[in-house]
Amino acid sequence: MSSGLNPETIEQELIRKVFVPRAKDEQYDEGLADLVSATEAWVKNKLDRKLAQTQAARVFRTRTLPIGLAATGILGGLVAFFLKRSRHDRQMHLAASKLAALKSEVVALSDLLDSQQERHRMLPHADPDFQTPMQGQTRAVFDNVQTAIVRYRERWLGLMDVWEKAQSRIQSEWFLGTASADDAIQLLDSAEARPPLSDVAGECRGPLDVLENSHETARHLADELDATLTKANAQLAQLAQRGRSGASFQGSLAAVTRSLAVARHDLESDPVKARGRLEEAQASAATTLVEIDAFEAADDRRHKASNAADDVEKKRDAKRAEGWLLAEPGADPLARIVSVREHLTLATQLLDAGERTGAIGHIEHAERNIAEALAMLESIVVAKTKVEELLPGCVARLEALATRGGQALRALQQMAQSDAQTAWSDVADNGAKADAGLARAQSMVAEVRAAADPSRQHFFRAFALLEEALRQEDWVDGCQAAIMERQSELDGLRASLPNRCQTVAARVQSLEARLERQRTDRVRANEHCREAGRLAELAKQGAGVQRPDLLQASRVLEAADTAAARAEELATDDDRLARQAFEEIEEADGILRRATAWYAEGVSADVRGATVGLEEAKALLVRQRYEDSIKSSAEATRLVREAYATATAEAERRRLKRQQAVQQRQMEESFARMSRGLGPWVIQLPSGSFTGPDPWRSMRSPSGPIARAPSVSHSAGGSWSKNTAEASW
Repeated sequence: MSSGLNPETIEQELIRKVFVPRAKDEQYDEGLADLVSATEAWVKNKLDRKLAQTQAARVFRTRTLPIGLAATGILGGLVAFFLKRSRHDRQMHLAASKLAALKSEVVALSDLLDSQQERHRMLPHADPDFQTPMQGQTRAVFDNVQTAIVRYRERWLGLMDVWEKAQSRIQSEWFLGTASADDAIQLLDSAEARPPLSDVAGECRGPLDVLENSHETARHLADELDATLTKANAQLAQLAQRGRSGASFQGSLAAVTRSLAVARHDLESDPVKARGRLEEAQASAATTLVEIDAFEAADDRRHKASNAADDVEKKRDAKRAEGWLLAEPGADPLARIVSVREHLTLATQLLDAGERTGAIGHIEHAERNIAEALAMLESIVVAKTKVEELLPGCVARLEALATRGGQALRALQQMAQSDAQTAWSDVADNGAKADAGLARAQSMVAEVRAAADPSRQHFFRAFALLEEALRQEDWVDGCQAAIMERQSELDGLRASLPNRCQTVAARVQSLEARLERQRTDRVRANEHCREAGRLAELAKQGAGVQRPDLLQASRVLEAADTAAARAEELATDDDRLARQAFEEIEEADGILRRATAWYAEGVSADVRGATVGLEEAKALLVRQRYEDSIKSSAEATRLVREAYATATAEAERRRLKRQQAVQQRQMEESFARMSRGLGPWVIQLPSGSFTGPDPWRSMRSPSGPIARAPSVSHSAGGSWSKNTAEASW
């Protein structure tokens, strides 16, 4: 086994590839010689490969590995050097760029501080507006600028110190180092290295700009405020001309005037304070102007509502002049006009008192009353028009319904004579109900005429009564129509019911004959058939009395027809299920017989469970349990198929086992014959016989009987087993 010649290798690589092709051509000697040569070559190649592997491993340990390690070390050192140098250059470049940015910002800060210091020093001397000494807030702003400049100058000195430290650390860095550069970067990124340029602009430049422009700004604000006051006073004068009081705005305007006077007095010595006072006064004046505008808008709205009320009152007077009384309760717009006047008076008082929100609420109430008054005038005209349009039609329909009432009464009398009371009892009271409805409608029509009389002109009441009269007419029409429809229905049933009874009876008789022939019907189909016959007979008896209830007879006949249809459906289903159950049993029985007749290798199918299931299916079919019979047949078929599959698998297993035993015995006998020198070995395979070499062939004449004996088969079928390979080797 150390040479790799295990049984699998011998069989796959030597016997099958070298010996078997020769054996198929009956060249057994050459096959054995080739087999020995192939074996020796295999062993030699195996040893050569092992020797080559050993030599390669020695060369790798003594030459390749040391050289590779040395090259790797040198390459790693170079890579580390270049990486270190690259990081050094990168950090130095970053530190230098940050230092350059700091230098530019520090220089800019120094220039900004110098310029603002010069502006601060020259402001009292160069600005012609500062003729008087600074006082108050202006002096405080001026002194704060000087304090901020001193403070930021000290900060500038600290930035210079950071500049020097960072520059010294950058210059002290060695050619591969990064520690000093990292310290310099960290120092430059710290809060100490951030020049406060924006802070200087906010605390020095901004206040100086304000001081330089404070006088001009204050004078401009004073002029604007003066113009605003003039405009507000003009609007108040206009309010007075309209009869409104502006007392609610006098106090705020007086305060604004006082602020303007004080600001003008302080403008030269303290322009900053004067500017703030003027801005506050301007905001107050703007608010007052907005309130005055809102006051004017509310007063305009009030005036518009007053004019609208006057227009409504004029329209009312015009209607009365045309002959409209407008005296119906709730239909006179004068009451709403009076309410409008009251709300507008209250709104005027609230506006003069400065209560603009409350005044607007009363104005809105007045506007709603005006809209209602206008709608009332239009509705009165519409109501009169509707009454004049609908009243003639309503009267004509009342007359037609009264005439139709006699027809309905005669129809009830005819139904009472020819039909049972139960056939028309639900409409028996419709005549009295229709008469009562007609009486109510007629009284309402009379009230409509009285209300719409020109001496009263209660058109709203007349229109409401007319609508109710129309609804009463619809109800009366429905009562009378129900009576006429019932009579028509009973007449139709009286004519069609005999034929329907005959049709249903014939259907029931045909169904009974079918069930008698079928023999597969079950209890439910017969019950429905008998129920249909009983109902058909009951309907026939009900229709044959002197005063029949044709409605009831029709319903019973419909029930009979439904029962017959259901019975036919059940009978059809029973016949279909019975046929299906019979076919399932036949199929299962055929499969069972074939499985029972099968036998091989001493094995037969165990069909006892399937036989029991099939017998149960037959019994269920006899008892007319078709669904259960179908299920039992299917289960029996499944059991038969499983038993047949199990039996065939067992037979195949036994056949293969028997063939293997025969082949094993033949091989043993052949090897025994060859080992005793009794002749060539013979192996019986499924595809034929395979004959080995005769060990005594070299001692015999080629013309002997053994040499002339033909082989049974010249080809070896199948494959050699592992035991065969090992034994032949």
